[in-house]
Amino acid sequence: MKARAQSFRVPAAIPGIVPRLLVVAFVAVGALVLMPFPLWQGIAIVLAVASVLLPVSMAAWGAAACLPFGVLLGEPSIARTALAVLLVHAIHVCAGLSLVIPVRSRLSLRVLGASLRRLAVIQLISQPLALGIALLSGRGLPTGVGWVAPIAAAALVLGIAFALRSLRRADIARDERISEVAPSPGGANVRGPS
Repeated sequence: MKARAQSFRVPAAIPGIVPRLLVVAFVAVGALVLMPFPLWQGIAIVLAVASVLLPVSMAAWGAAACLPFGVLLGEPSIARTALAVLLVHAIHVCAGLSLVIPVRSRLSLRVLGASLRRLAVIQLISQPLALGIALLSGRGLPTGVGWVAPIAAAALVLGIAFALRSLRRADIARDERISEVAPSPGGANVRGPS
């Protein structure tokens, strides 16, 4: 009797190497668009390829660190800054996934939902913040858009206030649930095993 290999199929899945290849793609796009020096473009791409072969080397984060230098050394531009913020974060997410996903495995698309939601939320916070900082610095911007900076600052303050208010409400709701627990007839309620 011959033993059969056990396997199962994952619907809507991608190969486990895709996050590693996305690191190389994101670094290549960022290096070619943002980096003005060919030497640093090559270093970033070589580090990204090294991260595909050995993700534990943390070379992907070295490649991601090359991209902001291109923004700093090049002409100031809001679009370049926004692209750098997006690409560095996307490289970080894909490199983190490549640390825990084996190359020969299959990755369900449903699993990526949480990572993509976190990426979107962080981008919704960081992109306006980067825009506000660029507007406050006033370099590389067309004239007449300085009025956007106070609006961006006010939106940031409102967002922080909303987040703190939500946290306070969650704490109050949790405290109310805890106080609703009836005391035990045999002694003190220690909210757990005694």
